[in-house]
Amino acid sequence: MTRRLNISSASSSIASPKFLSREGGEMLREWLFHPLTALRGLQQQRRNEQLARLRARYQVFRILLDDNHRAVELITELGASLRSPVFWPGVLTGAIHELLAVTADLVEKLDHLADGGYGGLISRQAQLAEVIRKDLGRLPREERFPFCLSLDEVEAGMNRAVGGKAANLAALRRVGLFAVPAGFVIPVSVCRLFLDQENLYLRLVARLRAGEQSGDGLPDQESVEAVQQMIMATPLPAELESALAAATAPIFARGQGLAVRSSAVSEDSKAHSFAGQYISVLNVRTPAQLADAVKKVVTSAFNVRNLAYRRHAGLPPYEFDLAILCLEMVDVRSAGILFTRDPNFGASNRMLITAVYGLGELAVGGSAAADVYHPPRDGSGPGESQVVRKTRRLVSAGPGGVVEEELSAEAGDVPVLDEKEIMTMARLGLTAEEQLGGPQDIEWAVDRQGQIIFLQSRPLKVSPGGPAEVAARDSRPPLLAAGQIASPGRVAGQVRVIGSRQDLEGLTSPPYVLVMHQSMVEAVSALPQTAAILVELGNPADHLSCVAREYGVPMLTGLAQATRQLQNGQALLVDGERGLIFAATEQEMANHRKRHLQRIATWKDRVPRPEDPVAAALYDRIVPLNLTDAYGPTFSIAECRTIHDLVRYAHEKAVLAMFEAGDEAVEQASGVIFHLDSEVPFMVSLIDLGGGLLPGSARRVPAKQVLSRPFTALWQGVTTPGINWGPAGGVAVGSVVSRFLTDHRSARPIGLPNYALVTRDFLNLNARMDFHFTMVDAICGVDSRLNYIKFRFKGGGTGPEQRNRRVRCLAEILTAAGFFCDLRDDLLTAAIQGGAAEVIEEKLKVIGRILGFSRLLDAIMRRDELVPRVARAFLAGDYQLAGLQEELDGGR
Repeated sequence: MTRRLNISSASSSIASPKFLSREGGEMLREWLFHPLTALRGLQQQRRNEQLARLRARYQVFRILLDDNHRAVELITELGASLRSPVFWPGVLTGAIHELLAVTADLVEKLDHLADGGYGGLISRQAQLAEVIRKDLGRLPREERFPFCLSLDEVEAGMNRAVGGKAANLAALRRVGLFAVPAGFVIPVSVCRLFLDQENLYLRLVARLRAGEQSGDGLPDQESVEAVQQMIMATPLPAELESALAAATAPIFARGQGLAVRSSAVSEDSKAHSFAGQYISVLNVRTPAQLADAVKKVVTSAFNVRNLAYRRHAGLPPYEFDLAILCLEMVDVRSAGILFTRDPNFGASNRMLITAVYGLGELAVGGSAAADVYHPPRDGSGPGESQVVRKTRRLVSAGPGGVVEEELSAEAGDVPVLDEKEIMTMARLGLTAEEQLGGPQDIEWAVDRQGQIIFLQSRPLKVSPGGPAEVAARDSRPPLLAAGQIASPGRVAGQVRVIGSRQDLEGLTSPPYVLVMHQSMVEAVSALPQTAAILVELGNPADHLSCVAREYGVPMLTGLAQATRQLQNGQALLVDGERGLIFAATEQEMANHRKRHLQRIATWKDRVPRPEDPVAAALYDRIVPLNLTDAYGPTFSIAECRTIHDLVRYAHEKAVLAMFEAGDEAVEQASGVIFHLDSEVPFMVSLIDLGGGLLPGSARRVPAKQVLSRPFTALWQGVTTPGINWGPAGGVAVGSVVSRFLTDHRSARPIGLPNYALVTRDFLNLNARMDFHFTMVDAICGVDSRLNYIKFRFKGGGTGPEQRNRRVRCLAEILTAAGFFCDLRDDLLTAAIQGGAAEVIEEKLKVIGRILGFSRLLDAIMRRDELVPRVARAFLAGDYQLAGLQEELDGGR
């Protein structure tokens, strides 16, 4: 018989005075216990090191997500910049170099997470980067123009150099039939030279991005003001100051003032007017005032209303294509606007003139009462007029700038224009139409001598039809509040609500308007049948928005409740110019169906590629997205043909790679694991990677001490009253890092507890519950663009038919909750990409309820007809299926 020795009593006996002195006993006790203490210390050290490694992996993962977000932003900007008619090689080169650096870091981070499993992706990125850098070396240089170009030197075809406003006025001056003030232009290339100083443009864009708000994606006012200060504090280039001094010396010597105005390439075009988005500075009289005015006009390219206009129009918000027009001031008697066709009633054969006394800014800005005239286009007379009392006028001030003056009642009641001036203006307007090719929006002035002078002319958008027809159309209310324009255009089609990959199949009667809760790039497969895309979440810089712009498919995001309020088969008119949707008429549907079928026939030719061959080569290697099915056989490194493909692939694989660390790593960290006090038979152990638990928490943690926002939301769902978790003995088992859900090769034995990695805004939970595996991965934080949920569910204890019915049922539930679902046999993948934290929390609560509801659910799924009925019961809150009990009992 083996005798056990009690170390404590033995050591006490040995250390007694009979055997050893007091000092000798202490030494012996220390000798005996030292190995145990050392062992415990070594174990704790190993556990701490393992926790540090887990936290380090998490930090790498978050950096990777930031890289992904920045890469998508850059791809969006580069897609527009490479197609832009105005090259900015310096900024373009800088953006491409940044994209290559970001994607190199992205694939290296993925390789780190996968313990060296993505060397092939690193090599593919390096190959693409090398070819792109060679193409950059062949990029044409920006054409240089004089620092100041007089209007008489502006030739036809210079729109890209001087902008629409200056080009149109120069064209009218060349004709010789119109009075146009003298002036000069600071070309786009020169304005960019100003922003090239000390990387000013890159610094101010970085500042604006840092201040972008999660709601509308626009920078906050503090960031805008900071950028304005950066611009105003930067001196003009010395060469520009010299050129301005030479151009203005004779003008200022005569005591003449200048109007300093924007003339952007994208401004005053048929597609975009930018009316009122830039500022104008009037009556500039000194070189110091001129330098200040030039910089003020530049700052207006980055004000909130301009950035919002660009974003809502589907244009890159930070693209800078501004030239500056300086016109000699006119000593005006009156001024106003001439529309050569009534913009609201294009078929009415009449014009529209507004007129005020003094400078025209009061008429342009709509801040003062103005006379209105409707001369007929055929010149038969002055037409109708509405003369109002004008109470004030704007005039030039002596030292510079403008001031308002009060008008007497007697003077204010006098019509601004007489019949002869009205008819002369109408005749000149028709002539301008002939010269510039279409209806015009003209700013005019009448000087003290009665001469009519044109100050600006831009293309005019006209609503077709007469007053009755337009009134009928305007009475049609939008079906939803306006959304954000991700890709512009105006189309009609029938609604198809998309909740899963399967919903994208069977689109046999195009055109369709795809309506989705979130922006999922899988919809790219249906683009040939798609007229437009409407998304409740999403943003203009996500993957699907990029592809929609690439193919010219109108897309709106931020359309709350779209999937609930719009029904399959409903006829819609999508106005991607204003962000609105309407009920479409039969005639509109017929017209757009015909156009769409014509476009499908030439689908491959629809992508608007850059005209320059080098820009086209860069575009083809950066922007297109070929990897659109994350669950298909072609989702591989070999199919990554562009930088966009690399980014998409790396992001998808990173979520999975983060947690393939192995069970052993977690078990070694057992000393830093916290156990959640659970009121249901679902046992979860927590590993805090930073900020996920209340500091100082004991090893057993009540739910109220968990600070992780996504875990808290999930747990609220788990503990929903009425969820049937089954008997307390049915302990859930599994592992936080189980590979089963990713490669099907390593199903673990039953017996280990569930683990969750948590931080303040992050959750990864993996569990094996009875016979199925579940993974929940989520970020729920302040930046809606980074938030997401990925849910995977596989397995069961029954045969394949019943397991498949269960995941079909769960897919119906999750689709109704706004998830995009993909089914492959008994593997369900559901995802939410983007959305406010409050939205993500509600979705996580649904996932939490499903964790309990799905336990042994496959056992009752004996017939196909039960799939929708069980799903409806869950959505109605009948988690115990009380309403189906008789039917379930009868099916046994």
